[in-house]
Amino acid sequence: MSAKLREGIQMRVLVIEDNLDIQANIADYIEDSVTLDFAYNGNQGLELALSNEYDVIVLDLMLPGKDGIEVCKLYRQTAPLQAPILMLTARDTIDDKDVGFSVGTDDYMVKPFSLRELKMRIEALARRPKVRLNRSLSFAGIELQVGATSFMVAGQSFLLHEKEARILGQLIEAAPEIVTGESISYTLWGDEPPESGALRTHIYNLRKALFAAGKDGLLNTVRGRGYQLKEISGG
Repeated sequence: MSAKLREGIQMRVLVIEDNLDIQANIADYIEDSVTLDFAYNGNQGLELALSNEYDVIVLDLMLPGKDGIEVCKLYRQTAPLQAPILMLTARDTIDDKDVGFSVGTDDYMVKPFSLRELKMRIEALARRPKVRLNRSLSFAGIELQVGATSFMVAGQSFLLHEKEARILGQLIEAAPEIVTGESISYTLWGDEPPESGALRTHIYNLRKALFAAGKDGLLNTVRGRGYQLKEISGG
């Protein structure tokens, strides 16, 4: 039994699985001892995984939208605090497992599987210490730690909303190339974007923060195409 369960604190587990019968079976078997969140596709699952802190993520390989490999890869590249990932798959070849492990899967279970064994593996993975991602992005004098909600310019810190920090990270990684609004929206909200003005509001707030940091003019709107970070002369 995990340390959390011994202390009377339930583990929080995210299950990303599009098969409703499998979801129901997992819930019936372990939800009394584990707090469960469910996602029905890869896009929704990645959004939940990046927005919350989980002790274990159970991830199906074959998913609508982003598949399990892509979700795992993007989560490992982005999540500031990394939970262990248990991948569920009908594929059991060594090559299939090699691909999964190469992008950051911690354990595999092949379908059909024993619910008792699933619970045992979840509890074993939950005992592992989480890994904090330490990756820095930089462009035009801006330093941004992946997963942080502030950026640095000349040793001074500037606070951002979590989604604005993710936008800045995406723009820095692409800079000076243009990133479409659709791509940014998909990164933030998957297939369920909010009202049309939400992205513009985040861009506006990010532009204000950059202005406060002495980086006025760095964030450009390219009409009909998207947004880019482009270093200005002397800046």
